[in-house]
Amino acid sequence: MDITATELVYLDVKVFHEDFNFVMEDGSWAHFEFQSKNEGLEGLKRFRVYEALASYQYKVPVTTYVLFSGKIKKPMSEFTEGVNTFCIVPITMQGRNADQVIQGLWEKQECGGKLTEEDLVPLTLCLLMGGEMSLKDRVKAAYQITRAAGSVGQEELDKIEAVLYILADKFLESAEMDELMEVIGMTRLGQKLVDRGIEQGKVLGKEEERMDIAQNLIDILDEKVIAQRTGLSLETVIRLKDKQVSTPAL
Repeated sequence: MDITATELVYLDVKVFHEDFNFVMEDGSWAHFEFQSKNEGLEGLKRFRVYEALASYQYKVPVTTYVLFSGKIKKPMSEFTEGVNTFCIVPITMQGRNADQVIQGLWEKQECGGKLTEEDLVPLTLCLLMGGEMSLKDRVKAAYQITRAAGSVGQEELDKIEAVLYILADKFLESAEMDELMEVIGMTRLGQKLVDRGIEQGKVLGKEEERMDIAQNLIDILDEKVIAQRTGLSLETVIRLKDKQVSTPAL
């Protein structure tokens, strides 16, 4: 896959919102952004602010790489303001065709060929490529291919599927993501997402139970005692009491 000769060493990864920071051998950061539309000068100014803040806070040099979707042909990559020129490293995939990449992998699987990690890596960038397939169909096809790629180690598959999920969440509408969850849910990544949702639901459920208990005790016990009994903060209990007092009886 011909993207750019960055020679990244995956020693550590820091994730901020939906973007990535890869820590290089020399300690510097390679910061990755994804854009489905060309933000031009506004985007560059935002990247400059991020670089400056990250460099100042973590005492590291930062270089921003921006991966543009296939429909962006000539993205703005630098601007000069005052005596300073800021630039990013643009990575455009308009020269690659996602339809051809996916079709080639399907044909290899159908012929009984064993897919390698090198075969699957281009799938992680299929949403950035050109082609006729919709973005949703590309993600669906990519997951179907990885699920059948038994010749590739599970750790490598997990990484590829994780990047696919992050890009899909970045570029697809929420309704499209909901449609894809049936396919994603059959992968190990999907199970992890389900497990995480269950755990979050348990935490939220416990919190709601404690809030209900606290509300029932407001007219009976002191605020501090309620906080101790329920595990809620005193500030939360006081807010509940104020809300209950200010709510008119029906």
